[in-house]
Amino acid sequence: MPLSFMTTGALIKHTRPWLLLLFLFALSACQSVPHGNLPKDYPPKTADFYVVDCLLPAQVRRLGAMTYQAPRRPTRTTALDCRIRGGEYIDYDRADYRSALNVWLPQAQEGDPEAQTYVGEIFEKGVGHTPDYPTAFHWYSKAAQQGFVRAQMNLGYLYEKGLGVEQNTVTAINWYRQASGLADNALLYATEAQQALDDLQQELSQKITGAEQQASVLQGQIGALKQQRQQLMAKQKILQSELAQQAEGKQQQQLAAVSEELALAKREVDILAQLYHRADNERQQLQEELDGLPKLALRNIQTPPLLEPVTLERVAPRTLDKMNFGRYFALIVGNQDYWYLEDLRSPLQDAERLQAILEQKYGFSTVLLADANEKKILNALNDLYEQIGPGDNLLIYYAGHGNLTHSANSRRQRGYWLPVDAQTDRLSHWISNTVISDHLDRLKARSVLVIADSCYAGNMASEKSPFLLGSVNTTLSEQSIRAGLSRRSRLVISSGGLKPVPDAINNQHSLFAGSLLDILEENQEILRDNMLFARLTVNVRRRNQWQEIDYTPEMRPIRAAGHGGGDFYFVPQ
Repeated sequence: MPLSFMTTGALIKHTRPWLLLLFLFALSACQSVPHGNLPKDYPPKTADFYVVDCLLPAQVRRLGAMTYQAPRRPTRTTALDCRIRGGEYIDYDRADYRSALNVWLPQAQEGDPEAQTYVGEIFEKGVGHTPDYPTAFHWYSKAAQQGFVRAQMNLGYLYEKGLGVEQNTVTAINWYRQASGLADNALLYATEAQQALDDLQQELSQKITGAEQQASVLQGQIGALKQQRQQLMAKQKILQSELAQQAEGKQQQQLAAVSEELALAKREVDILAQLYHRADNERQQLQEELDGLPKLALRNIQTPPLLEPVTLERVAPRTLDKMNFGRYFALIVGNQDYWYLEDLRSPLQDAERLQAILEQKYGFSTVLLADANEKKILNALNDLYEQIGPGDNLLIYYAGHGNLTHSANSRRQRGYWLPVDAQTDRLSHWISNTVISDHLDRLKARSVLVIADSCYAGNMASEKSPFLLGSVNTTLSEQSIRAGLSRRSRLVISSGGLKPVPDAINNQHSLFAGSLLDILEENQEILRDNMLFARLTVNVRRRNQWQEIDYTPEMRPIRAAGHGGGDFYFVPQ
């Protein structure tokens, strides 16, 4: 594995052999993945990552001795990428879909399915803020018939919701099936979808029953009328015979009346026959629609269990000397037994001991996630949003694998938490520090402190600024505490900044976690975040002397999450 700060040869030369083996084992949780070269105009602005409709320059093509320019090519990319490639986009009018329509419509009219889909989405969103679903349906249909998956999904949605077309669940499902590339009965449905299908099946069955009853009644009425018509025809025959033998006016009147009654019966039979055929056709169509519903039901499928909601127990606010510190909550993640990566030795023990200390000594309400995958961690962060209020405090502790990706020139780096379902060099289940930061920004809590014992954890906050961290004085005044409580706080204390960090050196806790736990357990006073960090740094360095490993914790403000200069306080019982 490549080391960032010393070559392997130099490390062997300056390190005792047994310490070298220990150090290499300790670094087994950390990796570094190159991610290509950065653009020349780095660092980009936030707006550079907006997605725009970009017109790329025309290609210069050669045909024999003649050169000519091909039409300009539309594409959907970031503003930065469009600018680098010499493209053109609307800079200050991105909310106006008319500009996007001008980019994509010519190519859509030429039959390009991707352009047709984008045009459909523009009309669905609404040119002039008014959705035009029929036109969206028109363009989606063109692209869907060419097998363009995104258009097929969009078309299925319009059918499902009845937007721009008559609502038809069966047709919607068929488009979803086609887009998914699955066989008719290979598509699985969520509980709500299965319930909707059950309801539709019941509704169709009821309609079929009604149509059958109506057809049966009509068929009975037709039979009665036909019998009546036969009787009238027999009577007409008798009257015609009598009229032929004796031309009397009375028989002639009776014959005219019977003929008229017979003609009326014939018309009624014809009308009832039409109604019967209509009812029978409706029954057949309903039966075909019912037969077209998926045969596969959830009750016959072994589905994975749903994610359980993360619920925090209610606790009383912490108060001291008429100062209200608010309620305290903690989300603790200890990832140790990995599915694809090398297992770690201490995260679960670290997490369990931290949970006990926070609950028993500091009055926290805690949730412990042991060996959590990506979904469990993100689900927990999401569930905290509704449970934590503006005056509350949240501590997030993560112990497990971490990783860092960077470009070839190391100017752009991204840190990640690696859940237990993460794989080497595959980012699909890695949780970016940016994602964590976005959740911290969304939370209503007054103060959030992230304590991360993993490789490259310091990357969650890109800046080190002593001006945003306040004083490290060992004494706290009421005035300074109230000032710290009056502002929003988003901070991270990491075990190793942007460097690899070791796993457990002994059989109990990692260097970082052991130092942290001892400080919190022995503390008897109000402890501010930077005071905790100062003691933690001293403690780690003292324990680290005999191991000869450069291992220094860091504390940083998370500006991207809205740090406002506030403080996080630990208030012991």
